[in-house]
Amino acid sequence: MSAPVEVYSAAEVDTIAWPATPEGAEARRYLTPLLRDGPTRYVRNADTHLYVLCVDHQVMLPATAGAFNPANSYVVSPYTHYITYGQEEFAALKNPSVEALLRLLFRPLAAWFRRAEFDRAVLANNWLLSTNLPPAGLTDANVRALIATLAAAFPDRAVIFRSVDQHGAPALTRALQSAGAALLFSRQVYYQDVARPAVQHRDEFRADLRLLRRTPYRVLTAADLLPGDAERLVTLYDDLYLRKYSRYNPQFTPDFLRLALAEKLLTIKALARDGRIDAVLGYVTRGGHITAPLFGYNTALPKQLGLYRMLTALTSLDALALGKQVHFSAGVGPFKRLRGGQAAIEYNAVYTAHLPAWRRRPWRFLRVLMDKVAVPIIQRSGF
Repeated sequence: MSAPVEVYSAAEVDTIAWPATPEGAEARRYLTPLLRDGPTRYVRNADTHLYVLCVDHQVMLPATAGAFNPANSYVVSPYTHYITYGQEEFAALKNPSVEALLRLLFRPLAAWFRRAEFDRAVLANNWLLSTNLPPAGLTDANVRALIATLAAAFPDRAVIFRSVDQHGAPALTRALQSAGAALLFSRQVYYQDVARPAVQHRDEFRADLRLLRRTPYRVLTAADLLPGDAERLVTLYDDLYLRKYSRYNPQFTPDFLRLALAEKLLTIKALARDGRIDAVLGYVTRGGHITAPLFGYNTALPKQLGLYRMLTALTSLDALALGKQVHFSAGVGPFKRLRGGQAAIEYNAVYTAHLPAWRRRPWRFLRVLMDKVAVPIIQRSGF
């Protein structure tokens, strides 16, 4: 007998049977406001519908299902992830000839994907964050039931399980493949096992710790932060993730930061000096990992202050104290490798067997393109 999977919409928020576990309480605190108020109150560019999945009466996962919106973040839009955001990344190759060739290829690809309703997908394990840590406690039977239930509940949508990789969740990755999902390249991420002497003895890691010990900045915790600080924290995140990198990253609102502080959805720390907050991080923990989807600093200040380095060191020290590895997410590969970061290919697990052939073809083509072109380029370039 397969494990039951229940799908709750926002209209059914008052009927959800949240498990009486720490994980169930965490999911309730995080997801109930987003269901009641709508995702865009907390993540401005997450124009989508939110659902809650209850697997075997124990594991609670969010899922999203929306329509094409060219302004949407990649965390809710496969089209933004692979087409819009993907084209922004071409400049990082520092190779004009390859960049021109890829842009030429993507022009008809974008038109085809829109015609094929590529954005009609339901995304499971989608906490509206750049990195979604794998849930604990999912068995192979749970995964099969989850895929089957979502395919039946959303028969016109591809079923996607976000953020899986062989390093962080090998059993879950295998279970998704066994359930018929194909692994589609998402990005290259990095893991840091801070407990390893090889990491702690690295010159860069030790230099970051010295910088943190000697800095005139004071480390603030959530107890030191007020609801009125939310706007400043959002501005610091925006400086890095939106203004420096891409507006298609999640656009958190002050309401999200106020909620995160009040309900302890993230462990938030900040660096302050002379009464001014200049840097912030917010991390989540699940299973054996910690990751910081909230990360930012005043990019107008001199690089010599080392704000990014100190935020990274704070994350690593907390991971060490908690006995967890750091999921460093993607980007700035050389910086992370110098601090012991080990690269891993992250995937979206995509199930399309229930869709007509014309809807499946873009996914098959994209998988070949990612495996044969994108992954070799990214691994060779060291992103």
